[in-house]
Amino acid sequence: MNSILWGEPKPLRQTADLISFPLDALPPVLRDMAQAISVTTSTDVGMAGTAMLSAVGYCFSGMYRLAGKADHTEPPILYSIIIAQPSERKSPVMHFIKAPFDSFESKYNKDHREEIYKAQQDKKALEARVKAMEKEDEPDTATIAKMRVQADNIRNTSPIRIAVDDITPESLVVELCENDSLLMISDEAGMLSNFNGKYSGGIPNLDLFLKAWNGEKYICNRVVRGRSEIPRPYLSVAIAGQPYIWDNMMNDVAFRSSGMLARFIHCFANSDVGHRKYDTASIPKEVREQYHNFIHQLLRNKKGHNGEELLLHLSEKASNEYISYCNNYIEQDIKNSMCCCQDWGGKFHGLILRIACILHCVDCCSRGVEPSEERVNHDTLVSSFSLAHYYRYQAIYGFSVNAPDGNIVKAEKIIQIFKTKNIKQGLKSDLYHSCRCNLFPTAKDFYSALDTLAEYGYIAYEDVTAANNKTAQMVYVNPNI
Repeated sequence: MNSILWGEPKPLRQTADLISFPLDALPPVLRDMAQAISVTTSTDVGMAGTAMLSAVGYCFSGMYRLAGKADHTEPPILYSIIIAQPSERKSPVMHFIKAPFDSFESKYNKDHREEIYKAQQDKKALEARVKAMEKEDEPDTATIAKMRVQADNIRNTSPIRIAVDDITPESLVVELCENDSLLMISDEAGMLSNFNGKYSGGIPNLDLFLKAWNGEKYICNRVVRGRSEIPRPYLSVAIAGQPYIWDNMMNDVAFRSSGMLARFIHCFANSDVGHRKYDTASIPKEVREQYHNFIHQLLRNKKGHNGEELLLHLSEKASNEYISYCNNYIEQDIKNSMCCCQDWGGKFHGLILRIACILHCVDCCSRGVEPSEERVNHDTLVSSFSLAHYYRYQAIYGFSVNAPDGNIVKAEKIIQIFKTKNIKQGLKSDLYHSCRCNLFPTAKDFYSALDTLAEYGYIAYEDVTAANNKTAQMVYVNPNI
């Protein structure tokens, strides 16, 4: 079939390059680090910027909330997911962002070992005295009750946890009971399957994940562990994974119907694979140190916080702008451009406040000002609009264009196999055996995906005469793939 005039095949998925990540909307200390990470890794700056917003938001969780009006407040909590193809250097991006959180945790636990051991012994001593008193003929119940309360009030009996990676729902309950807030940061978004029944017989366990997005009281009753109560759990999330992760989440009833997907902001990273250079500029030492020192400062402030959640407010100008924007734009847009993701769009006005809360706190702390002493100004609100609109475009893409049917996913798998095995042509039946895997349990599944590839210009068919003079179809692979 040499007479075929091959052209460039159509992309199986449209790209998400409708709008660039608004780097200038980030405060300087974050902007410089995000830009430096993007340069040294040759990655979309939206990857670093998105993960960094979630990570920095953790530093203010449980400390501040921003009010849009008297009975609507939002915490500085973001659930973010970065979707990028294999070899897109997700791991180094996440490593650079996570590094100061890990180093602070290690140093803090090392410096406070004596306090931790003392708290453990004090708690054990009280519990031992309670057990001894309970065995008395006439136990002093009032004293026992008082000592039980004293034991319960002893905190910091375990090393602190800041960043968690691959964690189960049960472990998340334990860690949040002890730490109140956590940062889930990982380059393996597949760990979300832990919460969708991977270890619980297929029964989803999303309750704490859903409540920790807004600091809602969580009560868990278990036969073995007993009753666990977390008054205000907060979980900041920054995870990265391959496109199939998003496909699985989109097709998962529990994730979609529970509102889990509506809580995430997305970055479908643009790729520069094939054009990257190895000898890129390293992250400047001063930029790295400035970022690390700033994160350590924020974490010290967080550890020294008295536990009271302070309410932040918009300035008069910012408040008027925000109200006008909600009334005149967002509601109409939910029905129009966000019609494919109305559940996500219903949280868009809250997303603006969450981003504004983070930007305001970062700005104040970088100037040495207590965030509650200043109102969120109009410039900060405008920056939050820019970032929120970036995520709005990403959500529209993710919930519509990037929600392929099964044949697209299968077609992508066939292309990978063709490339790996250097397959140029072959009979349909022979190719089925060459490509057979769990995605193609039957020949019908494989042939349907092949038809999709033909539709998009990746292959072409030709009727040929096979053995026993039977007619068969020869498949030719577009050399441009």
